[in-house]
Amino acid sequence: MNPKLLWGILFLTLLYSTLRAQEARNDLQARFRLNAQKTSIPIKIDGKLDDAVWQNADTTSRFWLKWPMDGRPANAQTVVQCTYNEQFLYLAATCYQDSGKYILQSLKRDVGYWESDGIAVVLDPVNLSNNGYFFALTPAGVQTEALIAATSGSETDESWDNVWWGEVQNYPDHWTAEFAIPLRILRFKDGQKEWGINFIRNDANRGHFSAWVQIPLQFNGTDLGWTGALQFDEGPKNATRNYAFIPFVTGGTDRDTENGIPTRTYGDIGLDAKIGLGSSLNLDLTINPDFSQIEIDEQVINLTRFDIQLPEKRTFFLENADLFGNFGFDLIRPFFSRRIGLDDNGNQIPILAGLRLTGNLNADTRIGVLNMQTRKHDAQNPENFSALVFDRRLFGRTTLRGYFLNRQETGNQELNAQNWSRNAGGEFLYISPKGSMQSWVGYHKSFKPEINQQDWWGQTGFQYTGRNFEFVADFLHMGPNYYADMGYELRIANYDAARDTTLRIGYNYKYLEATWRILPKEESSKLNSTEISANSFMVLNPNFSINEYNGGLNLELNFRNTSQFGLYTNFNYANVPVSFKFDDEPIEKYPALPAARYTFSNARMEWTSDVRKALNWSAGFTGGEFYNGLQWTADLSVGLRAQPWGNFRLAASYNKLDFPKPYADAEILAITPRIEFFFNRNLNWTTFLQYNTQANNFNVNSRIQWRYRPMSDVFVVLTDNYFAQGWAHRNRALVVKVNYWL
Repeated sequence: MNPKLLWGILFLTLLYSTLRAQEARNDLQARFRLNAQKTSIPIKIDGKLDDAVWQNADTTSRFWLKWPMDGRPANAQTVVQCTYNEQFLYLAATCYQDSGKYILQSLKRDVGYWESDGIAVVLDPVNLSNNGYFFALTPAGVQTEALIAATSGSETDESWDNVWWGEVQNYPDHWTAEFAIPLRILRFKDGQKEWGINFIRNDANRGHFSAWVQIPLQFNGTDLGWTGALQFDEGPKNATRNYAFIPFVTGGTDRDTENGIPTRTYGDIGLDAKIGLGSSLNLDLTINPDFSQIEIDEQVINLTRFDIQLPEKRTFFLENADLFGNFGFDLIRPFFSRRIGLDDNGNQIPILAGLRLTGNLNADTRIGVLNMQTRKHDAQNPENFSALVFDRRLFGRTTLRGYFLNRQETGNQELNAQNWSRNAGGEFLYISPKGSMQSWVGYHKSFKPEINQQDWWGQTGFQYTGRNFEFVADFLHMGPNYYADMGYELRIANYDAARDTTLRIGYNYKYLEATWRILPKEESSKLNSTEISANSFMVLNPNFSINEYNGGLNLELNFRNTSQFGLYTNFNYANVPVSFKFDDEPIEKYPALPAARYTFSNARMEWTSDVRKALNWSAGFTGGEFYNGLQWTADLSVGLRAQPWGNFRLAASYNKLDFPKPYADAEILAITPRIEFFFNRNLNWTTFLQYNTQANNFNVNSRIQWRYRPMSDVFVVLTDNYFAQGWAHRNRALVVKVNYWL
């Protein structure tokens, strides 16, 4: 068939399906409509709903069960009302319940919402199903706010912080919630009278989720393709004042015993700012940023031949992370913000200043600009990091995205000409309006001095998500000279333990996964679902010989009481091109495992208890072959929730690797207790302990947070590290940070 004709047929098919699905969405918004009348009556946000405006405000129709079954009215019904004025969007919710007993996982903001009772609103102010906002309250008045992006699967991004107000009241057979959301923190077109909206209710005692709009259970409750219509009598106007300044001051003391650095004391100041540029763009500025209040990285056990990447936790980089960081996928990210201001070991490199501009140029085009400048630190010269991205909606929920990245050393003029790297690429993502079909294609290239061949990678694939069946297919080619200095790639670098060198080897891969989901027909069933899946992951060398293969058959049982059971089998083949080790013993005494072909298989079993109970646990066991030896792994996590004032959890993982002589065996133990006290919604104390023999480290991280006014905090953080072997002291730091949201 003529390729042009084939592409033409494909385009027309996509366009036709989009138009049909758009008609279905319009029908959905015609069925689910909530009217909002402008008010001039003052509203007191106390959760009581006794203000005069709520007596006449329009109400939602009944809520529909979303999970564990759909297509029927919710057991616990909810009524929501809406009004607005020049400054705020107001919401009032009445949540009916059989009893006044609720499940609350935490009193800490943005923590544990989905495992607690609660009511949430999903807002799509431009009503295009691409980007939205999420605001939620629990019966204890704990607030959660988040951003939603279709390109990240409509998952909520709780790293976004902003000022809004919410209060609740509890009664014997229901609870009420009241929201006041400033219009200035939302991005919308002046005078737009129709927004996308939905409401999600968590009924944690039953293990139910319900929604105002009927959402099939295979989709996220926050999916922007499944919203009703919020109809204003007058289109809201964007606020004229849209800025916030957050100055902060820090002070502390530290000592580095390991490197012989004596105790020192220090103090510093800095400033963060959020400035709205028009109705659709946000400018975030940071001068001399400080991240000392961020919880320390969680130490993890690595039983792979490749490096692993720890998640970003710094709030400045987390906000709008989907715009910059969603290029690629979990194994390859052209942009990964931990490359800025952190070294490979997670130690801070001082940042002088930075800016981030994000928002919409128009209804279809979203942009992002990032620039960060680091200071000189020890032997590392200052560097400048820049990123430019765009996200263009073509039709429906289908987008074209692109980026350009630049890392440039700025401190030593003699090195500037050679010490730089750049990356550029683009991705096309088709998402059907209801989200059941996705397909993607991407091309990514790196630029470094004197490298101009085999420096790109490309990817294509598709996914189908149905009620009972899911299928994913993904294909990739990676060139050996692709570099991601502002991101990461986890398979190119192959470390040879015997030669203490690293080989860069390109590859191709294909990944296939199919899942069959069996759903009960009766609500009396003890099971929510039974999932049977098969997956195949094959990595090919540049000459298309097999480098690695992993295949698996899996069974997952999801019970009505929220407990889960999983059984996973893995069949592996690895043609390893370099020698490798999993122990810290000297290579002269215990040699590395040789470069060779290995065939091995193992199985894993996991069980998670009812998370609604105050005492809950999860356990897992892995056993079987591991390269030319055996692996035995046991994991246990036990939690106690003293609602609402405390959470206590102890997690442990034991790994035993047995290899034939002359190779060394390995025993790896990690123990991580976490203790949380909640004195009220604004004052909490968290202590996180980590003992890890693979990292040879014992860490204490204790943090007190007092929110003394909206979005303004006092932090007191103690970090203490010891060697796990011998318990010699390594380093200690005590930091106090105070910020003030103006």
